Amino acid sequence: MRPPSEICNLKNNDVHIAPNGRGSITITETKKHGRKRTIVPEKFILTSKVHKSLLNYIDHWRPKVENQYSGDTLYLQPNGKPFTVRYLGRKLREHGKKVWEDFHPYTMRHWCATARMIEWNYDIYRVSNWLGHVKIQQTTKYVHIAQDYYEQDQGSWLKRALKSPQKTDVRGQHDFNLKINRTPFPALLNKITPVGVHGPGRI
Repeated sequence: MRPPSEICNLKNNDVHIAPNGRGSITITETKKHGRKRTIVPEKFILTSKVHKSLLNYIDHWRPKVENQYSGDTLYLQPNGKPFTVRYLGRKLREHGKKVWEDFHPYTMRHWCATARMIEWNYDIYRVSNWLGHVKIQQTTKYVHIAQDYYEQDQGSWLKRALKSPQKTDVRGQHDFNLKINRTPFPALLNKITPVGVHGPGRI
């Protein structure tokens, strides 16, 4: 999605989740006069019970703040009012700059493009469709960035960016006292040599 406008535009009925945990998200593209575009995220992004999935947000966080001001807007402020472009942009910059001082909201889209290029083995047409690019030339610029970063870290960038699963004890129960032996994502990025202004290492 193009942040922050397309995130603010999301409604509850834009998220479609089937009983098997698969589903899709319908995006309203402000930049393209309200055109609708559908993306199909991985199951762990939509419905994982141990990551910060969309379903976890819908089931457990949104109901805590929903009130008479919320309407059908998907993402809500702590006071229950819908996200506005100004509010979300400010919050994204506030947290993003803790990791990289030159962060701006659109950097998230650049990072997503690079991560998808790595995840999908440089299938440029698939990435272009995912991003909603009109011209394939808009997507090709991410190829060399993805190649440079993949040479330095060959894991799944998408899964590493999300909250790690909790470890379990011998009974299979979640043990929140156990430390996960995994490098935090921002710390990992700081170890990688930045490549280009919009590379994920700069985030």
